[in-house]
Amino acid sequence: MSDLTQILKEEYFKQMHSMDMDSLMEMIEDVMDSVGSIVREDVASAPKMDDRDDEATLRMLLRMIPDIEVSEIGWSDVRTRDEDVEIKGPQRQLLENYLSNIKGDDFAARIENISDFYTKGAGLIAEHAGTDRTQIIVQAISYLVFYKTLTKVVTNFNASSAGFSFESFLAALVDGYQIPAGGNTIADYVDRAGDKEIPVSLKLYRKGGLEVGGSYTDLVNDLVKPQFSSFPGMRYVVCTKSLQGKGLEQEGAIHFYQFDFELANVMSILLNSKYPYVIRIHQASMAAIEAGQQVGAAELLDLPEAARELSAEELTPVFAKALEGRIRDFQEDNPNHPLKTFDNEALAALIEALNWEKNDDIFNKEKVRGRGALGKKQIAKWIKAAYSESPEQYAPLVDLLIAANADVIRQQSAASKKTERNKMIDAMIEGGEFLSPEDTAERYGNLGPRQQREALKSSLGYLRRLHFALNEKQAINPGEPTNTIDIGQINIGRQMVANVLNSVRDLLNGEVYQIFESLKLLSDSLNTFFAGGLEDDSQAYAAVHNANNISSSEILSDDEATLSWATGAMYESKNKSNK
Repeated sequence: MSDLTQILKEEYFKQMHSMDMDSLMEMIEDVMDSVGSIVREDVASAPKMDDRDDEATLRMLLRMIPDIEVSEIGWSDVRTRDEDVEIKGPQRQLLENYLSNIKGDDFAARIENISDFYTKGAGLIAEHAGTDRTQIIVQAISYLVFYKTLTKVVTNFNASSAGFSFESFLAALVDGYQIPAGGNTIADYVDRAGDKEIPVSLKLYRKGGLEVGGSYTDLVNDLVKPQFSSFPGMRYVVCTKSLQGKGLEQEGAIHFYQFDFELANVMSILLNSKYPYVIRIHQASMAAIEAGQQVGAAELLDLPEAARELSAEELTPVFAKALEGRIRDFQEDNPNHPLKTFDNEALAALIEALNWEKNDDIFNKEKVRGRGALGKKQIAKWIKAAYSESPEQYAPLVDLLIAANADVIRQQSAASKKTERNKMIDAMIEGGEFLSPEDTAERYGNLGPRQQREALKSSLGYLRRLHFALNEKQAINPGEPTNTIDIGQINIGRQMVANVLNSVRDLLNGEVYQIFESLKLLSDSLNTFFAGGLEDDSQAYAAVHNANNISSSEILSDDEATLSWATGAMYESKNKSNK
């Protein structure tokens, strides 16, 4: 079909202002030769399902669906820091073009439609597209591309690589953009599917091993001073995967949930979390806040200035600078190594894709940035997946990344030691000066929004830069306090994709067949009209009808003017000959 469209664009429009009857006939002959070739070679000789075994059939079905290359770096969207302009590569644009056809007013609705497509297939397409041939074909192909690409994301990569590609994939689904490292937020991407810009923190874990957590300091900053005024909170999209098999043979499902952290519920949620102590507030601070005072806890309690134990977000540029230095030293010591061409642009792409700030899967047991070491096995797997076209060339990056992370740990080692400030806070805790988590949450609930912001900045987790965490049961709880929404489940796997294709194969075959049939009838009508000396008007009308039938699909919409013009030229030629 793409060959036919190209011929029409290059030949019809090129000559439409200088066409005579001989050239018109020559062009029609060229087009029909192309169509005949497509029909004879591609359609007539297509393999029949009954003649193949199950594995061959599966491979054939998967090849029928357009293929999008999965690339962590290629899928990234970059925003310039000075002008905040989105820059999208061709792979990202291609992905977005397909996923933009998935129906739904918001993320939950789109996931629900995708889930329904697995069971309803052609019925769902008919429900959304009606009798519009273009929409039928476009939506069916887009849903199939979604299933095939998601399966590649989850089954082709290790946990950390799949996590980042999955993030890019969902951001494209919701017309969103990813937030680069150092973006002063705990969010991973911004959802623009609805009428609001919603910051989203994404978690993808195996079922039974889910943990929703991160920097308590960063979470509080997002709630106290939100970057997105249309949504003054933080949305968590939580996904659990249950897969069986290995590598490309994995099959199973991904389950989607979501809940929101807001000023009103953050204390209640964290009271029931793994580390409820992060919300504790000093009694004097709470009393001052309740009385309407706006003095900070550190000033009120006369605490020394906090040591520079930076948050993960604040440490990202420190890590980036350390990595740049390590790479430049390596290039100087190894001038003939292929990594010599690794420039600033490649470094920026690496930092973006690695997602050091939030990617817990590349660390060993200790996940806190500035304290935890990177895992060599995990980093090696990530490099192999991220640079799959030539992993050997980028192998030195494994040791360079680990060394850069160690540089950050050394820089922060002094701050990680017990400081005078921390000693004072510990003494206050031992003296019973801090409210219990339960009392803190209760009194927090009686505060107004402005007071709640002050309370969060006065809490123990904020003063000590601690981490919060919810286990799976806490994170997917449909009741209070999270009120988590169960969005639905999407089946993935090669056989699952083939099943979905089978459910709409007849629909697609019918639509494409109609286009070829109309092309054949157009050719026959034109041939008869010309062969009859331009006398049989019924053949001209038949040509017009079939030209309109083809162009109504909008697959050839750019050529509609040409077809109409060509028909007009026939009548004009006939009238001249009659005169």
